[in-house]
Amino acid sequence: MKVWLYYRLSRDEDEELNSLSNQRSILVEYAEKNGYDIVGESFDDNVSGMHFNREGINKIYEQVENDAIEAIIVKDMSRLGRHKTQTALFIDYLREHEVRVLSVTENLDTSNEDDDLIIGFKGLFNDMYARDISKKVRAGMVQKQKKGFVMIPPLGYFKDKNTGEIKVVEKHAEIVRRIFNMYLEGYGFSAIARILNEEGVKSPAYYQKKLLGKNLGYNKPKIGFKYLWDNTGVKRILVNDFYIGTLTCHKTYNNKITHVRKDLPKEEQFVHENFVTPIISKEKFNQVQKLIEQKREGKVRASSGKPCHRYSGLLKCGDCGSTFVAIRRRWRNKPERIEYSCNGYHRYGKENCTPHRINESELDELVYSEILRISEQAKDNYNKVDEEVSKWRKQKNSVTSKIKSLKGELAQRKTDQKEILLERIRDREHAEVYDEMLESCESDIKKIKTEIYEIENYDDTIKKRKAELKNTLEIMEEIVAEGAVSNSNLRQLIDKIVIHETADGLDIRIGIQADFTTHMKIYDGEGEQQADLEVIDQIIPAAMKRRMKPE
Repeated sequence: MKVWLYYRLSRDEDEELNSLSNQRSILVEYAEKNGYDIVGESFDDNVSGMHFNREGINKIYEQVENDAIEAIIVKDMSRLGRHKTQTALFIDYLREHEVRVLSVTENLDTSNEDDDLIIGFKGLFNDMYARDISKKVRAGMVQKQKKGFVMIPPLGYFKDKNTGEIKVVEKHAEIVRRIFNMYLEGYGFSAIARILNEEGVKSPAYYQKKLLGKNLGYNKPKIGFKYLWDNTGVKRILVNDFYIGTLTCHKTYNNKITHVRKDLPKEEQFVHENFVTPIISKEKFNQVQKLIEQKREGKVRASSGKPCHRYSGLLKCGDCGSTFVAIRRRWRNKPERIEYSCNGYHRYGKENCTPHRINESELDELVYSEILRISEQAKDNYNKVDEEVSKWRKQKNSVTSKIKSLKGELAQRKTDQKEILLERIRDREHAEVYDEMLESCESDIKKIKTEIYEIENYDDTIKKRKAELKNTLEIMEEIVAEGAVSNSNLRQLIDKIVIHETADGLDIRIGIQADFTTHMKIYDGEGEQQADLEVIDQIIPAAMKRRMKPE
C-alpha cells in the first residue's frame, strides 16, 4: 500500500514528546513494520491545527488529486487537525478519494466503521483542548498588553531579546523620517513607494528578517521576496503612533480558530505614552494625520510619481464651499506658473460660482509675510509665560477654592445629565432635543475635568506647553533663515486658507494652526482668574485679510 507520512508540531506543545524528528521516527517504523511503500512525506512546524491552510496539508491535496497515495499515516488524530468540523470534512474528502488515515498511537483507521465513534470523540476532545489553550494564551497576552508588550517593533527599532530593551536603529529610522517628510512635501502613498523602490530601499519585512530572522509566510508570491514597497506599507508607517513613542496595545482581536479579525473600540485599548524613544515629533505626526484626512475628504490626487501641489487640500472657497484645483499656465515666453481656481466654478461653470483665481507665488508671498509678522510677537509671548508662571508658583498652594468651585460645577452638570436622560426616556417624541442637551452636558463635563486637571498638575502642564511653544518658534526661525516656507512647514503651520471673491478683488483669510495658539489660565490666591494667556488674540488674528486686485 502506498502511504504518505504527515507530522505537525504546534507552538503550545511539548517539543521533546512531539518533536518532528520523534514523530517521523514513529511513522517510518510503523510503515516499515507493516510493509507499506512510503511515497513521500510532509510536515508543518509551529503551525496550529485549528485551520487547514497549511503547506503540509496542501501537499497531501496534490497527492490525493493525482491518485498517488492510498493512506496517510499520522502519530495521532490531533496531528491531522484539532478543529472538529474541518478535520471531519477533510476525512470525508479523503474517503471520497478512497484514502485512509491511519493513527499509529491510537490504532485508528478511518476506513473502519467501528472506529467512527472513537474518531468523533477524539475530534471533540482535540477541539476543546485547542480552544482552552487559545483562551489561556489570549488571557495571558492581554495581561502583558496592559503592562506594555512589544513582540516585533516596527521599522526603525530593534528589540534586544536578552534585556527586552527597544532601541532606535538610526539607519532605518532615517527611512521613516524621510517617508514622513516626503508626505508633508506633497507626495502620496504610491509616489513614495515608487521612489523608494526605484532607489532600491527595501520594505520593512527585509529589515525584520535581517535583524530578527523573521521570514515571510510560505504562501507569499515570489514578488513578495523582492521586499518592495506598496501604498499600504507606506500608509502603515505614516499612521503608526509608535513613532512618537506611544505604544497602543489590544487594538484588534484575532480569533485564530475562526480567523475572524475585528477592530476594538478605543476604550478597550491599552495606551502607553512615552514607551519608547520617538523617531517623529508629535507635531509632525499630527500634521500628517490631518493631511491624510484632508486628502481623503478633498479627494486630493497628484500626477503619477509627483507630489501634489503646495496648497492642495488647504484652499477652500468661502462662497460655495468647494476646494480649489491647481492648473499649470503657460503664456508665450513667460515661465510656467501654477494657478488655483475654485472647483465649483471649474466643474459647474460661472452660473454656480466665480473663478477665485490666485497664483501660487502670490499665496507664497502672503503666507511668508504673515509668518514674519507674527514670529516676533510669538517670541514675546513665549517670554511672558515665564513671567506669569513665576506669579503662579508663589500662590499655587492657595487655589483650593477654585478647584472646589470647579468640582461643584462638575457635580451639577453630571446631575443635569442624569435628569435629562430620565426626561428623554419619558418624552420620546422630543428625543432629538434631549440628545442635543446631553451632548452639551458631555462637552461641559469634559472641559471642566480638563481645567481641574490642569490646575492640579500645573507644573507638568506648563512644561508640556512650553515645549510645544518652543517647537513652533523653531519652525518659524527656520522659515526666516531660509527666506521661504517649505512644503513641510507650510503643512505644519497652515490650517486652511479661505478665499472669497468680492467686487474689490479677493478676500483671503489664512487660518494659522500652531502650538502657540493654546491658552493658559493663571489664578490668584483666592482662586480667581488673574490672566488668560490666550495667544490667538494677542499675536495673530483669527483670520487675516488681504485684498488682491485682479490683474
